[in-house]
Amino acid sequence: MAVMTARRRTRPQFRRGCLLLAWVTTVLAGLALVPTPAAADGPVTPTATNYLARVTQVPTGIEARVVNAYLNLWVKVPPQADVTILDFRGAPWVRFTPAGVAINRNSQEYYLSQVPVPAVPPKGLTRTTPPHWLRVSSGHAYVWREGRLHALATIALAPGQRFVGYWRIPVVVNGRGGTIVGGVWHQGAPSIVWFWPVLVLLVCALAAWRLRSPDLDRRLSLWLALLLLALVAVGMGGKYLHGSPTVTAGNVVLLLVTLAVLGAVAGRLLGGRFGGPLLLVAAVIALWAGLTLLPVLTHGYALVALPIFVVRAIAATLLGGALSLALFAVRMLDRIPA
Repeated sequence: MAVMTARRRTRPQFRRGCLLLAWVTTVLAGLALVPTPAAADGPVTPTATNYLARVTQVPTGIEARVVNAYLNLWVKVPPQADVTILDFRGAPWVRFTPAGVAINRNSQEYYLSQVPVPAVPPKGLTRTTPPHWLRVSSGHAYVWREGRLHALATIALAPGQRFVGYWRIPVVVNGRGGTIVGGVWHQGAPSIVWFWPVLVLLVCALAAWRLRSPDLDRRLSLWLALLLLALVAVGMGGKYLHGSPTVTAGNVVLLLVTLAVLGAVAGRLLGGRFGGPLLLVAAVIALWAGLTLLPVLTHGYALVALPIFVVRAIAATLLGGALSLALFAVRMLDRIPA
């Protein structure tokens, strides 16, 4: 009898501890995703941004694309071309030759392009400082952090202003001067209405939760969990398949691992072998994906291979659905026999 009483006392304490840990983890994850004012769109690979740069003009034979919205520039040249990108002072910065790609360590751009935090260039570097070339690739394409693109994101904008300004990068192509030209556009945060689905889903879940029907809880939680897993697959697939400038092997591996985990959880759910713990796992997965995609609800441009309306709907549904599913998971934990 004493053992049974101890178990009854332990179970509520265990559940409260699990819930406290879950909430602390959620808060920490949310704080980790809150950007600082100086790098509001993320220092490396943002999911969403309020600024977007585009290339509008390149010298003949050169390919150039903006990577990660407005942070990096990718350039590709013909194998036999001799092309030099100049830094903002006119010093040689990146050089493409038939032998590959080299960068000049005596260019101020070398230090300012460091990721995630720019370095302070040594004093005395000028456009006439002899180059110190460092070979970085045997290919004919290279991507780097380009300050002349995202410098425009620091200027003040008039209310409603969309076009921020032009940027220009001088190049020397086979001994002739040229310029890569582009512009930067601004799009403000979307309406706060996008957060309403989160509240609506929670209210509906609470209404069903208060009915205290085991059969209803089981059916709703099953279909909600399957829906969230499907949305995670679509939403994270859109994120991982967003090319920068092409889809990387690492992103493909991440997507395959994610799909494998989702398939394993969905298989157990469809097999009827699920309860509170498995539902909590599905809720955590959905919350992780929702927090990852959260910037699309607070920024104007989404760097996801999906229409902006679709990815915002997915993000809002994942956030509200994950919290709703957690309610049913806790209810099922209460029903586990002591």
